[in-house]
Amino acid sequence: MTQSRTPLMNDRVLPVRPAVGGWPAAACRGADMKTFFPAPGDLATVRRALMICDRCPVRIPCRRYALDNRERYGIWGGLTEETRETLVRIGPPSAESSGSVG
Repeated sequence: MTQSRTPLMNDRVLPVRPAVGGWPAAACRGADMKTFFPAPGDLATVRRALMICDRCPVRIPCRRYALDNRERYGIWGGLTEETRETLVRIGPPSAESSGSVG
């Protein structure tokens, strides 16, 4: 019997990142997925993931994907779980706060 290649964390299946076939230019392509799903409190791994995201040409689409699909786990588009949760909670900027004049 072969071992499953599906990444697991705490016995939960982790989502498959779109870079695996969807975004060939992604900086995370080929990287160890554990980098983007670090153990709680593993700040060194979080920093490593954020550095990879920082130089990624598809960081913004990845970020949008994670927010649109309410990804609960991992680092996506340079956003941690906590940051995404905060952004979802506060919602999109209003026209007034973004400086638009209507």
